[in-house]
Amino acid sequence: MLFQSPPPPPAEIQTAPITTAAITPSATEDLRPWYERFTVGGYGEIHYNGTEGPGQDQIDLHRLVLYLGYEFSDWIVMHSETELEHAKVEDGDGELKVEQWHLDFLFSQDVNVRAGRYLQPLGITNRIHEPPTFFGVERSLFDTRMIPTTWSGDGVGLFGDLSETLKYEFYFGSSLDGSEFSAVGGIRNGRMSERPGLSQPAFSGRLGWQATNELAVGFSFFQGGLNNGDQGVNPGVDADLTLLCLDAQARLGDFELRGATAVSFVDGAATIGNDVGKRQEGTTLEAAWHCFPQGWRSGRFSESDAALFLRWDAVDTQAAEYLGSADVPAADRTEWTVGLSWWPVRNLVFKADLQFRDDRSNEDLPELFNLGLGWQF
Repeated sequence: MLFQSPPPPPAEIQTAPITTAAITPSATEDLRPWYERFTVGGYGEIHYNGTEGPGQDQIDLHRLVLYLGYEFSDWIVMHSETELEHAKVEDGDGELKVEQWHLDFLFSQDVNVRAGRYLQPLGITNRIHEPPTFFGVERSLFDTRMIPTTWSGDGVGLFGDLSETLKYEFYFGSSLDGSEFSAVGGIRNGRMSERPGLSQPAFSGRLGWQATNELAVGFSFFQGGLNNGDQGVNPGVDADLTLLCLDAQARLGDFELRGATAVSFVDGAATIGNDVGKRQEGTTLEAAWHCFPQGWRSGRFSESDAALFLRWDAVDTQAAEYLGSADVPAADRTEWTVGLSWWPVRNLVFKADLQFRDDRSNEDLPELFNLGLGWQF
């Protein structure tokens, strides 16, 4: 991720495009024993979530993720992430899954091959989502409903550098299960994490332009059929999804800006039903001020940082309806989040924020108060 408050720790290598310059060992390193070729990392976060009403407070060991990498040679590298959510898996609660597992075949700076389970290269947070790299305790409305983080694919792709400032990723692999789409949930539940069907695969990709050290812009897309199901049991829908996203990040001194906007089209939404929107729209905009006094950066706090931030999200997962669909006002919603993040060291963060939510139903949605502790190594 560009412009994260602490510099990216080693665990980021599995979430961003990898080039030969970043990992190629020297000739002497090729002779290392097998146990020196492993890289171990991970991340985790614990949340406190509170609302105005009684019985709504909870502590959530939200996720614990283990990263494991291995260098088979100076040009074949494995990356993996295994995630446990909500502390246990029992009676439908919690989740244990392989979030990523892929091999990178590093042929040159320009053209490399990735095969296995990869993160869809969409937006900002889906690619780089470790807790110290984003503001706010919970992932944003945009990053849960418009581009649901984390969204993986199984297949093969190419990545590399088109120039010193322009990078690319392109994949051919698994798509989504359209029968799990809904008016309010959007495409989120269409992700398949067990044995995804390949009846109708997908193309996805990204072009990322690092204009300067202070400015980066990305364009990403996804296009795939929706008649897919776990273990190849297809739901029998005749539809496909096209999603387009534009994102940008900028830094000026102590001020940081980032945002993304996306639109998706479900061609054949009527065959899915569930009042699925045939067009979905979303935007997220965020501003932060890094306010930790320079004079305090000494001794134990030499690596410390703090930031106040404000984020606005607007998502309408039923921006356009198919003929005969019911109008669902709760699909059109906004969310304001204001908060503070403090990094005592580079890869550990304490977070606190308030969230104010609204939707077109005009119901009085409770405010949310969140506390979080996140780390990565």
